[in-house]
Amino acid sequence: MEIEIIQKMRKIKINKEFLKEKLEKLKQVVTPPPKRVLVYLVNNKTIKTLNRKFFKKNIPTDILSFKYSRNFGELIISIEQCNENAKIYQNTLEKELIYVIIHGILHLKGYKDYKEKEKNKMFFVQDRIFSLIM
Repeated sequence: MEIEIIQKMRKIKINKEFLKEKLEKLKQVVTPPPKRVLVYLVNNKTIKTLNRKFFKKNIPTDILSFKYSRNFGELIISIEQCNENAKIYQNTLEKELIYVIIHGILHLKGYKDYKEKEKNKMFFVQDRIFSLIM
């Protein structure tokens, strides 16, 4: 699996070496599909606009997942929202980013979190993967 991070919002600094190391471990744990994932790190304004346009929700969120084919998808992540979530969950920003990237990749693999049963299953897998690579 190829994961490319494109940082569009540079106001908040991230430890890119930490992310790179953990994403390499993630690639060993999660097998394709998808084969290629683009991850865009954006601000709350951008993700709110996309959330409104594509999901009819006029609020910022931490991540949006877009699956274009079996082998390719994009993750749009609000670095500002992840930074806030990291404070709430007493986490580092980088760990929070890894956590939501796992979440997004699971969506690209077909996992859903709309119903409680689906959500519980998805978060169980997400937590398991996170603990394996941390």
